[in-house]
Amino acid sequence: MREEISKKKIINKISKIEKWATQLTIYAQQAVLYEAVLSPKPGLVDPVDSGAHRDMNIYTFMDSTCSLYQGFYQFAQKGLLWKDSLKKLFEKSRFIGIELEKKMLKETKNINTHKGIIFSMGIFLAATGFFLQRYLDVFIEFPIFEKEDSDEIFKIIKKMTRGLVAEDFKQIDKKDTLTHGEKLYFKYGFTGIRGEAEAGYPFIENQIMPRIRCQDKKESLQYRLLEILFLLMSNTEDSNVIHRGGVEALELVKKEAKSFLKTGGLAQENALKKIEKMNSLFVQKHISPGGSADLLIVSIFLGKLENIL
Repeated sequence: MREEISKKKIINKISKIEKWATQLTIYAQQAVLYEAVLSPKPGLVDPVDSGAHRDMNIYTFMDSTCSLYQGFYQFAQKGLLWKDSLKKLFEKSRFIGIELEKKMLKETKNINTHKGIIFSMGIFLAATGFFLQRYLDVFIEFPIFEKEDSDEIFKIIKKMTRGLVAEDFKQIDKKDTLTHGEKLYFKYGFTGIRGEAEAGYPFIENQIMPRIRCQDKKESLQYRLLEILFLLMSNTEDSNVIHRGGVEALELVKKEAKSFLKTGGLAQENALKKIEKMNSLFVQKHISPGGSADLLIVSIFLGKLENIL
């Protein structure tokens, strides 16, 4: 009798892990799709145009997004099942991410649509799954997160990524070929998304999530998400922008975004015309704030967890 009860408990727990991993994956994929269809986004691919990208369009993004589901599920499931150190969870997540990148590139015919978000979303999914382990025996249904729960995710991420920058960039002066990120670090000391991850995504935690929580829910989702995108553009050390146009391009993006927000943001009467003008400028200069777009995606994911987006 006790043995049968024990088996049922194990089966029920496995079933719950599968359901919760699926829910996390749905939120992650929704976040990617929300960003893709958001418009207008200066320099970025949206349903209206391809921004500064000549090799991709919204359909490329749809194909790419469909290829992410299985890998996203693996990130989440791994976190929900993980019993080893958080550092090793990060290492495992990177391995899953590398395999997911291959699937994405196969689907897009070698066009890099979502490499950045695979890295960041992989971290957030694994960290969230790990956090949720403590509630598997508490809640029957997938729980709605509160601020304190999201705060715990950021703490877990810091533990997962501790030492990441030093480890990834050691001895790069001895390498014959460098990645884009390594080149930027070598030339500018720019740590990019690795530095952001190791710090626990502080701007999202301290500025973006508080803003999302206090946004007027009566405003359109388009309005609210565009506001968050411009907040990110005004502050993000975007490696995509630097790679395409150097530090000058990054300063231009920050300046344009800050000016737009300072003059009223989406509330100003000519907001859409200003965004269109910004888009033309970014296209002309071949600037794409893809790093900000990636951070918007993980912000949407957290907003989904808290049921505020």
